[in-house]
Amino acid sequence: ECIEIMSSKEAALSELSADLVNVTLALAAQMLVQGGKASNLRDGVVKAKENLHNGKAWNKFREMVSAQGGDVDTIEFPEQYTQAQFSAQVISPQSGYLVSLNALEVGLVGVNIGAGRKTVDDPIDKTAGILFHKRPGMHVVGGDVLATVYTERGDQLANAVQRILDSCTFSDAQKNELPPLITNFVTNEGVEDFDQSILMSNRVIEDGRAWFVYNDFE
Repeated sequence: ECIEIMSSKEAALSELSADLVNVTLALAAQMLVQGGKASNLRDGVVKAKENLHNGKAWNKFREMVSAQGGDVDTIEFPEQYTQAQFSAQVISPQSGYLVSLNALEVGLVGVNIGAGRKTVDDPIDKTAGILFHKRPGMHVVGGDVLATVYTERGDQLANAVQRILDSCTFSDAQKNELPPLITNFVTNEGVEDFDQSILMSNRVIEDGRAWFVYNDFE
């Protein structure tokens, strides 16, 4: 999570960040619905975006970091955040399209490098994580960096890189249609389809502190 939050301005302008912001908007919208602050998901996305624009979301995030004993300076100045001792790049072995990624395997790799727990008592390495530079559907060239692994566990680094690479599937041809970012919501009434029209064309905004790319509501 910290690695996602501390991504650079250039990374934030990518399609990868658009996915992250879209999921966050959808989750925020659902919370607004459950809290009685929005009549439906569509209305919730509009309200969530308004707070993204006007700076309220950023200010609340700062408050949350401070309330939990975090150093607010590290989100104002990401370069001050402690860096992992070890890092390595996952390099594409071929040119073509990244067709799929085994998310479960990536999650298990994250646990092994310290970004997750095997038991409730396991410590979390706040510098550990996997930063993806490519996602399924993107064209890649042999030698491209697919991801970067960060950890304090140097003995796990080579294994992590290989497992992430093994979790990737490549193809010479682009798939005609990628699966949607969000397919369903689980509610008290059961599993409901997610209306894809809630998140539409790309827009870029700047609020003076960070850049956000998201699919604009229509």
